[in-house]
Amino acid sequence: MILSRTLQSLIEENIHFRPISTGWLVGKCALCNDYKERAGFKLESGIIGYNCWNCSTSCQYEEFSGKISNKFRKILLAYGIDDSEISSIVNSSFFQTDKKEPSKITLNSLTKVSTVTPTIKLPPKSMRLGATQEFSDYQETLINYLLKRKVDLFKYPFFFSLSERFKDRVIIPFYRNGNLIYWQARSIFDDEKKRYDNSPTPRDSIIFNIDGLSKFDSSPLFITEGVFDAMMFDGASLVGSKLSAAKIELLKNSRRRLVFVIDKDTTGKHLAEEVLHHGWDITFAPDGADDLNTSVQRFGLSWTAMSIMKNIPANLDAAKLAINMNCKANKERYGS
Repeated sequence: MILSRTLQSLIEENIHFRPISTGWLVGKCALCNDYKERAGFKLESGIIGYNCWNCSTSCQYEEFSGKISNKFRKILLAYGIDDSEISSIVNSSFFQTDKKEPSKITLNSLTKVSTVTPTIKLPPKSMRLGATQEFSDYQETLINYLLKRKVDLFKYPFFFSLSERFKDRVIIPFYRNGNLIYWQARSIFDDEKKRYDNSPTPRDSIIFNIDGLSKFDSSPLFITEGVFDAMMFDGASLVGSKLSAAKIELLKNSRRRLVFVIDKDTTGKHLAEEVLHHGWDITFAPDGADDLNTSVQRFGLSWTAMSIMKNIPANLDAAKLAINMNCKANKERYGS
C-alpha cells in the first residue's frame, strides 16, 4: 500500500544509482543530462539529499514532513517518477511519524558534505615531460618556462600533450593517494587570454597536494591559491580563492598547522577573512611580490621563507590590520 511507503523506498525502486563508500548513491544527473556519474542521493537519518557536481543542483527532503520543494519534485520527475505517486507518498507520510521521528535528525547529518575525488585520466596524447627524447625542442621550451618559475622538476611530475588544444601548455597533475584526481594545463605565455585549461572535474574537493594534509610533519603546511606558489614550500593549493564546504572539511581534518599565504588583491582579502573565521593562520609574501612564486623568483627561497614566517600576525587584531595593509593594491603594483 502507498501509505506504508516512503520517498526513500520510491527512489531506491526507480533510480538505480550505484553505492560508494561515502554513503552516496551516484549516477548521471537527469536534469543536466550529464555524461558522467557526477550526481548522487544521500539517504540517511530521515533526510534525503541530492547533489549534482556538474550543474550544482542541490536540495534536501525530510521524510514525514508532509511537504516537498518544487526543486526536489522536479528532480524526481526528471528521473521518470510519476508526479501523482510522489504526492501520494509525501501527503500520506505526514501521518506516519511513528515510523521515524524528525527529532532524531542530528545537525551533523544535515551538514555532512562529500569529499570524494574520482580518479580521472590525463588529456589525450599526454607524455611525461623529460621522459622521452622525442620533441626535444618543444620540451626544452616548456622546461625552461618551469625553471624560470623556480619549480623543482625532480620533485614534481609534469606532462605535455601533442593535442593542439594543449599547445604551449604545461600539464600539472593533482594526485590523491597515488590516483590522478585533477589536472591543470598552464599556458607558458602570461598574456594568453585563457591562462588555465582545467580538467572538467568538479572542484569542490580538489586541493593540490591534498596528501600533505594528512602527512605527519611538525612544520606548518602553507596553503596558497596558485599551484606554483604551493610548490615553493611543498605546500597545498586551493586552486583559486574559494573555500568550499568540502575543502573546509578536508582542511579541518588535518592535524598540521595550516598557514594560508594570502594573495595581495581583493579576492585574497575575502579569503583571508574567511580563513580567520575558521581559526587558521594567515601570512603574506614580502614587500615587492604579490605571491610566493614571484617572491622566490625575485628574492630567493631562504629570504621568502624567513619573511612569510615573520609575517604571520600574532593575534586577530594584527591579522585584520595586515589584511587592510596588504590587500588594497591590485596585482599590477609590482609588475607581476
